[in-house]
Amino acid sequence: MMLLLAVLFFAATLGLRLFLAVAPSLRLIDHPNARSLHAVPTAVGGGAVPMALISLVIVLLSQLPYAGLLGFMMMSLVVIGLLDDWRGIPSSIRLLCYSGASVALVGSLPSAQLVGAVGFFALSLAIAWCINLVNFMDGIDGLVVVQALCVAVGLGIIGAVRLNAADTEPLVLLCSALVACLAPLLWFNWPPAKLFMGDAGAVPLGFFIALLGLLALTLDTVMGWVWLVLMMPFLIDTSVTLCLRIAAGHPPHVAHRDHAYQRLALRTGGPLPVTLGLLALQTVWQFPLAVTVSTETLFPSLVVLLSTIPALLLVVYTR
Repeated sequence: MMLLLAVLFFAATLGLRLFLAVAPSLRLIDHPNARSLHAVPTAVGGGAVPMALISLVIVLLSQLPYAGLLGFMMMSLVVIGLLDDWRGIPSSIRLLCYSGASVALVGSLPSAQLVGAVGFFALSLAIAWCINLVNFMDGIDGLVVVQALCVAVGLGIIGAVRLNAADTEPLVLLCSALVACLAPLLWFNWPPAKLFMGDAGAVPLGFFIALLGLLALTLDTVMGWVWLVLMMPFLIDTSVTLCLRIAAGHPPHVAHRDHAYQRLALRTGGPLPVTLGLLALQTVWQFPLAVTVSTETLFPSLVVLLSTIPALLLVVYTR
């Protein structure tokens, strides 16, 4: 396992350096606009490198049902994201692709036939939302990478402690691989970023985080609660912001910078305090609550409710 992680870390680091070198010639540059929170043109699409490596891990090592299909869907989302970063793709086409990937993921579950039509639709919708919300939150330097690393580390550690070693092996493998592949990206994406993740990284990352959640849930219902607690800061910001924008009459698919994290970045003068704040929140609040819900010492619904408080307060504060 350690050798594999070292290889992934080295491959991701080398791949990101090469991507950063060739991005200008490929015209993968994000120029500042009215919605941007960066001031200088920056290479975009670097998330394709770690996500491509994760796709290989899924296909070659995960031993998941339909691993080939899942890896293919991941790589398809990487390619779609790269095209969107390069030239732009209409939102309707992107939404169709995300929905197709969501349906494919739910269909790959061993228990897919047991959830019924309503459950199948609900799970597909939830995965499509997870794909979109990670993409929505990829608006300032380092934020999404920090969140993904916290989810992977927390879910992997708690899963390894709670579950039988044989049962938890796929979950721990994928969480560990995500950490090894994303850690180098954090160096390039840390404020001030030299390289943006782009849709090529954020979209397949949302798909992969949803996969981790479904895998955790199928291994143990309590692990599903753990995933939910760790994801709560992103779930609250995106869901509340979307509801408020719809209530105000704004189209839900139009890009904006109304999210709490964007408003906080504008108030604090940059992304660094917000990204560090998320890391602190995950360390002192979300992870301890995730451990609490895994021990089943409190009702899961109560722990989940407690996990929403900081994010809700921040949304209210920014408005």
